[in-house]
Amino acid sequence: MSLKWAVVCTLAVSASVHAKTNNDIDTHSVEWLLSQINIGEVQENKDLIADSLQKLLAIAPNRIESQCALARFEFANGKAIQANQILRKIDGNNTRTHPCVEQLRLIARLENEYKADIQQAKLLARAGRYEQARLIYNRLFKNTYPSLAFELEHLSWYAQEQSQWKNVKKGYERLLRSYENIGAVDIAYARHLLRNNPTDSTALTILSKYGATSRYSNEVEAIWLGALSNMQLNSATEKQFQRYFSVYPFSSKGELQYQDFKKDLKARQKLLANPAYQLWLKGEALLEKNKLVAAEPLLLKALKGRPNDGAIMRSLGTLYLRMGKNQTSYNYFTKAYSHTADFAERETLKDLATTAKFWLYIRQAKEAINNSQFKTALLKLNLADTLEQDPASVLYNRGLLQFAQGNYSQAAAIYQTVLKNDPLNNGALTGLLEIVELDNNEQSLIKFYNALSQSQKAQLKPVYVATLSSQLREKARQHSDAGDTELAEKTLKEAIELAPEQPWLYYDLAFIYQQNGLTKKAKTLFNNVLWQFPLNPQLRYSHALFLRSIDDYQGALNTLEYVPVNDRNDDIISLEQQLRLNESLRQSERHLNTKNRTTAIFHLSNLEAQNLTPVMKAELSRSWYQIDEKKHALKLINTALNTEPTLSPYWHMLYAQWLLEQNERPAVEQWFSHYSLPNNASAGEVEQYVNLYTTYINQYYEGGELLAKLNQLDQKYQSTPAITTALINANLALGQQESAIIVYQQKLKNNQPIEPQAMLAIAKAYRELGNDFQAKEVTERAITQTDDQQAYLQRQIMASLNDFNYAGDALVLANQLIAKSPNDKELSYLGAEVARNFNEQDQAKQWYLKTLSSEQRLNDESFYKQIARIDENDAWYINGAKRELINELSKNQAYIAIGVNFSGQTSTESEATLGAGLVPIEAYFPLWQGQGFIKIDPTTISAQTTRFDEQFAGSRYGQGALCIFTCAIDEVSPEQDGVDIGIGWQNENWRVDVGTTPLGFLIEDIVWGVNYANSIGDFGYSLELEKRPVTSSVLSYAGLEDVNTGEIWGGVRSTGLTANLSHDLGGDWGFWSSADFTLYKGQNVKDNQRYRVMGGSYYRVISNQEREFTVGASLLHWTYQYNLSEETWGHGGYYSPQNYVGLSVPLSYDARWGDDFVYRLKTGISYSQTKTQAIDFYPNDTDLQLQAYDRESITGVDPVFESDDSSGVSYNLEGSFEYRITPHWFFGGYLAIDRADFYEPNFGQLYIRYYFNPVYGTLEFPGTPIIPYADF
Repeated sequence: MSLKWAVVCTLAVSASVHAKTNNDIDTHSVEWLLSQINIGEVQENKDLIADSLQKLLAIAPNRIESQCALARFEFANGKAIQANQILRKIDGNNTRTHPCVEQLRLIARLENEYKADIQQAKLLARAGRYEQARLIYNRLFKNTYPSLAFELEHLSWYAQEQSQWKNVKKGYERLLRSYENIGAVDIAYARHLLRNNPTDSTALTILSKYGATSRYSNEVEAIWLGALSNMQLNSATEKQFQRYFSVYPFSSKGELQYQDFKKDLKARQKLLANPAYQLWLKGEALLEKNKLVAAEPLLLKALKGRPNDGAIMRSLGTLYLRMGKNQTSYNYFTKAYSHTADFAERETLKDLATTAKFWLYIRQAKEAINNSQFKTALLKLNLADTLEQDPASVLYNRGLLQFAQGNYSQAAAIYQTVLKNDPLNNGALTGLLEIVELDNNEQSLIKFYNALSQSQKAQLKPVYVATLSSQLREKARQHSDAGDTELAEKTLKEAIELAPEQPWLYYDLAFIYQQNGLTKKAKTLFNNVLWQFPLNPQLRYSHALFLRSIDDYQGALNTLEYVPVNDRNDDIISLEQQLRLNESLRQSERHLNTKNRTTAIFHLSNLEAQNLTPVMKAELSRSWYQIDEKKHALKLINTALNTEPTLSPYWHMLYAQWLLEQNERPAVEQWFSHYSLPNNASAGEVEQYVNLYTTYINQYYEGGELLAKLNQLDQKYQSTPAITTALINANLALGQQESAIIVYQQKLKNNQPIEPQAMLAIAKAYRELGNDFQAKEVTERAITQTDDQQAYLQRQIMASLNDFNYAGDALVLANQLIAKSPNDKELSYLGAEVARNFNEQDQAKQWYLKTLSSEQRLNDESFYKQIARIDENDAWYINGAKRELINELSKNQAYIAIGVNFSGQTSTESEATLGAGLVPIEAYFPLWQGQGFIKIDPTTISAQTTRFDEQFAGSRYGQGALCIFTCAIDEVSPEQDGVDIGIGWQNENWRVDVGTTPLGFLIEDIVWGVNYANSIGDFGYSLELEKRPVTSSVLSYAGLEDVNTGEIWGGVRSTGLTANLSHDLGGDWGFWSSADFTLYKGQNVKDNQRYRVMGGSYYRVISNQEREFTVGASLLHWTYQYNLSEETWGHGGYYSPQNYVGLSVPLSYDARWGDDFVYRLKTGISYSQTKTQAIDFYPNDTDLQLQAYDRESITGVDPVFESDDSSGVSYNLEGSFEYRITPHWFFGGYLAIDRADFYEPNFGQLYIRYYFNPVYGTLEFPGTPIIPYADF
């Protein structure tokens, strides 16, 4: 079908365009075809577009993307009418605009209302007016571009500005990610890189790639030659030319440029051999870096060696011009002029000399103004004006001259004239500000500043802020001197709001706080501002001075450490030396190791002998207390407090705290009876005192007396939340929930503050009393009182929501908490845990995503890769959210898998063999907030041939010992086929299944299992009750037919209870243990029972995202009641020693190769001891056993299996792998080989698995082979 007919059919069938995607359409095919159309449009490959569009319309004609592609195709082929018809249909049938529709609208406008604008922008760009051209495209293309060509053109216009280089580079890199291997994008990117660095290896590689193509050859050559011309004259550029010739071996342009390069290189090499020229190069390099002092001697030496070199003279002229030595600069420019032959260069030097003379006159004018030589200043300004270099600078300096003469009105008029031509002239703006400042009125300053334009405000703001804050600071000082500290505080706060980086404002305000006893508030003031401006040296200096004023020497030293080395002036260095001297009195900490108490006591005694202030004695007492010299510490701090009773309440309360710790009840009671907080005590000090008092009451009183004391304290400090909390907790501790609630209600009624912790306790009491409504209300009030600065409290509240009885209440409150602190990721994670606790999985998923700060969908490939990789350096809640989201993905995942099993085992003692073939099939799918599963295993099982004309083998099969040499058949080769089926369901805790043994075996049965797993603290446990087939042999699994009677026996099933306990927190060590009791029953088989205990530990030698190496040790013990290991009548054919003890050392290595391949190598060595009791041939049939004894003389067969004690060493090798072919298809394999003295089993499996939802990210190791239902 041609594209024409495909279009006709599509328009006929599609009466209206809609955006729904049919479920039966292969979405991947549609996306691939759309990408092919996109590539064709970029490459202008009409055949590719037409072919892909035809296929797309055949499978998805009604998708908006298909219709958009068709419309673009019509536009490209000049069929605007048909294209606009499609566009109108799309617009008329869709309420939401698709991005491709917006692009179509742009394309439609290109030929109509945008046509003139586009042409104008292109003409402006050709004229070099890129900024105006960009503005037009910015207006036309706000959200998208009609094509890649327009976007590349727009970027190229931005690339003309060097300041935009990095942003343009990012733009190209974004396009590279969207358009891989597209020449237009790659070449544009290379051109941009070469603008910044002509030797950029990435760019040159791109040119090499496209230079050989016919389409881009000429464009690439032009870019390449341009880059070569911009490279330095050195041997490296010689190699770059050779690289160019490898792509363009016959280019005449390149050969001409290469010959010119070699000529220039030869001349430069000659120059480079001259030592003076080398000095000039070094000096010029330093000059370019503006390292003027270092460049000066090198350039002067270079000129001595080459006294007639105009280039060196020009460099010296530039150097001195930058240094402000304008006369010297003028002289060198003039000399360079006379030693330069090039006309253009001579004109440049002439202009530079004039510039130097101009600034010489300006500097001389400023010096004259500063020296009040006003006539000289006017003369110099007139001379500068004649040079016509910078009229604005001349005019500004005339304003300075008028200001210096006191002619403020004339100065202001001149400044205004300057600003008319240059509104952002900083000198003129500052000059006007200085004139206004003369009024010494902040309102005048504010009025002047507000009259400026926004750009002028931004220009003048630093000077304005410093001036205004200085005036406000002086005003605050006057208020403080007059005793009005409140007004002084208010004024300083206004100044700080205006000038947040002015250090002395904070110093003055902190000093006022300190005067009022608000030391903590003063420290908080500095801490907050230093958090915003941590490296401001003057802020650090003022902070250190304040800390020194309150004897916090170490704090002062600490804050000065943040001052950068280059900003450490003499004042800061001097202060630091003084602080270190003061701090020497406190260097007791390093001697306070109690293991060396003698040294500590000696050092502290020396310090105490010095002339210490009371506060220093108090501080020293803490050191004595620390080395357990508590009595002396109490004595010293008491002395300090008696000497200076006005010491901070902190020291008084520390003394009381120590008395409490030493249980000095009389002294404690005396302290509480005599000490009271000062009237200006801070809220924090009141809280500390109340906490101390409640500790005292709780320590010495109980019951009603305790409550009475707390009530007395409450009467004194009625609005103290800490007392309310203590009262509530005391009532709750006595089991008086109602009384605690009454306290809460009274405080609430009186509008007294209540701490959120107390509210949580009340909410819990309400829940215990069955009042969930009130519990919710109280918790909601607690939430209202918190903010994002109280993260710990909010997390406490969130954790309490898990105890709510109704999911709706808990989730509403959790949402309120998260809304209050939207940036607290840990809080979002705890909220998700609450939602998960109430089985609100969708809400939990939303908050887990919020924990990761992600707006992506859970099935996005990039996001899946992000969460699939656990980084142990991330916060615990980040990794927790990742794990929960991965678990959620697993729950919603469905897959089907099929494999092929190969297994066999040989007994080296009896030459018995067992072969099994299996095609395991399984499917898992989401079901009931968990997973349902179906297992189907077509199975073939066989054993070695048994001949009944052989005494040993024949007598050990069924009742063969009774008919040996005379049995009805000569041999038997057991082989059976069947299919087992199992269905089940599982979630995080439960697994339930029911199924059959293989249908088609001689003995068929129903089997089942129930498993429960959970954890207690850091320990995981599971309990399992199950009935399973015993698959050790054909006899135990499928049953056999007796050769003598034709009856069937075997088909052993184990029914038992297993308990497992483990401990693994993901660290280096882990352990596991298991214990079970199992009953064994089979058809015509003696009943048996087993108990088993096992345990082990393992150590992760290597454990990271890429590999894991584990070494373990395991101990196993089990015992069966009877030995039923053989295949005679009544035996079960499964290994059943009466005592087995084994010790094994397993080693396992897991690793990955990229993100898509994981593998495991495992080996181990074991040592075991077994004891097996003797047992009859026919243990459950005495008559048959007697017959066997009777025939012993005929057959020579002793009908008893002898007991056995043995020990041995065994080893095993295992290997597995799993490979992700695509996000849906996985392929894997498994191989296991065991070798023991009498036992050589082998097992292998290959499998393939299809996931219905794509699986991205890093695969977890190890792979997961299919477990047949029989081994479940």
